[in-house]
Formats: sequence, C-alpha cells, structure tokens
Amino acid sequence: MDARDHVKTDAKIPICEPCASCGVRCCNRFAVPLTGFDLVRMLKKVDAPVDEFCELASAQKIENAPHSNIFIFENEKLEERLLTLKRRKNMYCIFSMHSNGCTIWGAHPMVCRAYPFVAKEGGGIKVAKNFVCPRQWKAGEFDEGQIVEIVKKMDEEISEYNKIVRKWNAQFAKKKSEKDFWKYLIKESEKKLNERKN
Repeated sequence: MDARDHVKTDAKIPICEPCASCGVRCCNRFAVPLTGFDLVRMLKKVDAPVDEFCELASAQKIENAPHSNIFIFENEKLEERLLTLKRRKNMYCIFSMHSNGCTIWGAHPMVCRAYPFVAKEGGGIKVAKNFVCPRQWKAGEFDEGQIVEIVKKMDEEISEYNKIVRKWNAQFAKKKSEKDFWKYLIKESEKKLNERKN
C-alpha cells in the first residue's frame, strides 16, 4: 500500500496537453518543495499521516528552492531540511500516475500548478529556465491570466511559509523534535489560512 491508496477520491484526473505528451518529466526529475499551505490542502484529500507522503529532505541535495530551510536538531547537531513530497524508487512523485494523471489533482502543490512558469520582473510570467520541460509553450496553450494568479498566490504562500519556518528555527528547533515540527507547521498554516478567509 502506498500514499496513493489513501487518496479520498476514485477520480483520476488525466494530465492535459501539452504536458501529457512528454510523459510528465517534471514529475520524475524534481524534488517538489512544499509549504504548510500545500500540506493542509493535501491532508483534506489524503487520509494518511504526513510522513507517508512528505519528508524533510536534506536541503543540501536540493538547489534553488525559494522555500526556507528547516532546522531539525538531530544527533546533537542542527540539520538543514527542506519540506518535499516523497518520491518512489523510480523517482516519480508519490502521487503521479505518469501521463494518466495526478491522484491529488485539485490539492496538488502550488509549485506544480505554476510549473513551468515564474513571475517576470515588472509583472507577468515567463517560462522558468530549465531543461526538463521540452515544450515551447505558445500563446493559446495556457490561460495567461490564470497562470499569473497562480504564480502570485504561490509566491505569497512561500513568503508566509518562510516566516512560519523562520519562527520555528529561532524559537523551537533546538528544543523540539521533527514530530513537533509537523504539528507546529499544520497548526500555524491552518491559522494563516483561516485569517485569510476572515
């Protein structure tokens, strides 16, 4: 049994074009960094403990993530970690069904929703510089207004998440366990999401 077996839906949402034709290479090449907000959304769809589908990966192995490193006190020293989705042995995301879809579609992380786009200085979006996405994205293949909103929301959530992590690092990292971190992150993220609604 893996985390996909704990998803609270029978629907498998197929990956749409132009992504499906490349075999969703981004789902098997990248560590997927998360925020606590991603985690809260996923927990509404996945009936499993967070450590079955997420991990605190070694931050040294992941480059260029704008997400803050998490300090965890382990073996009498502070380890730097990054919150990511787990991957299977074949390196695919734990929720990927390859070109057949994503089992947590609708609750999938903001970085997945925005990929391969990032904010452009002065407004708008551009395709991120990397060699994994083989597509030359053309106007009409995506809704630019929708992607702009997704990228904006992603950047805002990463900024808020980084504040939550910095608070953990400053106040709790040396006193509390990794298990405590999960509780702290979920509680703080839910609190921020509720503040946004009000």
